Amino acid sequence: MDSVKRVVAAKPGGLDITFNYTENVSYDQAEQVYRTYAESGKYDIILGDGSWADAVEQVMGDFRDTMFVVAGSGNKPLGANGYWIYIHGHEPAFLLGMLAGGLTKSKVVGVIGTFPADDANDQINAFFAGAKSMDPAIKGKATFIQSWYDPPKSMSATVAQVAAGADFIYQLAPAYEGCLAKKVGCFGNFADMSPSAPEAIVSSTITGWDPLVLYLIDQWRAKKASGKPYDAPKEPVWFPMAKGGLDIAPYHAWEDKIPADLKQKIAATRAAILDGSKTIKLDTSEPKSD
Repeated sequence: MDSVKRVVAAKPGGLDITFNYTENVSYDQAEQVYRTYAESGKYDIILGDGSWADAVEQVMGDFRDTMFVVAGSGNKPLGANGYWIYIHGHEPAFLLGMLAGGLTKSKVVGVIGTFPADDANDQINAFFAGAKSMDPAIKGKATFIQSWYDPPKSMSATVAQVAAGADFIYQLAPAYEGCLAKKVGCFGNFADMSPSAPEAIVSSTITGWDPLVLYLIDQWRAKKASGKPYDAPKEPVWFPMAKGGLDIAPYHAWEDKIPADLKQKIAATRAAILDGSKTIKLDTSEPKSD
């Protein structure tokens, strides 16, 4: 949402963009919401943040001059005027793993995930790889709560991981109160989550959808200029750290708790990722606990 607002305010290419949105759309409502927006004739690009490729597939053929977009895992390639955008957060997750690996006293770090989907697996595997790059003896514990949102399950999983020895936990399914209660460090996901629990949250991955929104606008502009039909890629489109798609948040309350040499290592690795001299492996296989 914030990314769209930033792009709208920036007026790329001098465009005055009208932006509207509908919240709390369930899976079974998605097709009708897409169709309602398309039938209004007011919108050139209709973006849904969810696993709604089936809904788009039912609607897109009736509105070939409209761009339909789905975001995230659980979708499928559609082509034509059906676009699929994505986030792979493995690069900043690797940096957070380095932080965890450099700070852990127990040599056990954990992750609380939602489902073992590609855009969760990539982060978990990279987080563990980053931790083990600091010390190969570090063990990783992965727990999936099998829900998109279930705070009690997340809390239980966090407490269980602490009991298993984890003293730093990456929260893809957040339960920051668990980190606070057990006095362990945790990491946020997709946005700077420090305000939620500043004493516990060391840093977070930050997702910037701005380049993806600009990409969609460029595709619309190209179609408008050429008069040719949309021809969406058959693979999801995503942008890495080097292209402004992701980063890590400041350390905030943890700034003075992190050793200077560890911060320097993180900064050097981040710079290497940005200039292309270091590549973080994209591993979407289902993570296993050590």
